[in-house]
Amino acid sequence: DQTLVQDGTGSAMVIPGEMLSEGDAEAAEQEAAQVAALREIEELLVGRGGESLISDQALRHVITRLTDEGLVIEIFALEDAPLFEAGTSAPTPITTELTQVFARVFSLVENSIAVEGHLQARPIVLVDNPVWDLSMARAAGVRALLQSGGLDADRFTRVTGHGDRSPVVSDPFALRNNRIEIILLRAQT
Repeated sequence: DQTLVQDGTGSAMVIPGEMLSEGDAEAAEQEAAQVAALREIEELLVGRGGESLISDQALRHVITRLTDEGLVIEIFALEDAPLFEAGTSAPTPITTELTQVFARVFSLVENSIAVEGHLQARPIVLVDNPVWDLSMARAAGVRALLQSGGLDADRFTRVTGHGDRSPVVSDPFALRNNRIEIILLRAQT
């Protein structure tokens, strides 16, 4: 299989004139339907080419991307609008708004969900580094918000805290690294 990493859609390489077996054709159809459903969810959230369900103020915190794992919805902190109260796992109103919209939209599909918490690095090395517990508490808090929005607890396959170990930008101290990733996982075929 060749994978289109930049798009995350993946595909099987077919040589022209070669016939797919019935099982391969069915798997390809299921994959195409799954990608189409995830793209539709993405459209509802970010409104590319149309209206978004998220307010403009909240939408500036959101980036989506389709990967081989599924649809990744990344929400990140901004200088003037953090996702959580400083140093805590208490969500700000913007985080609550986003998770409520996500819960409504995620109810349109049956995909399993993963939640991952990430934090920026701290400039001082501490003996008891709180980033691990805090990133996990924030991920668990987002899971609880999604559940309070109506999602069944059985849909969550993992809730992970990555601490400051997976920065999204090259500067590990950048505020942009404070983020939550919510992943609508692709169904296993």
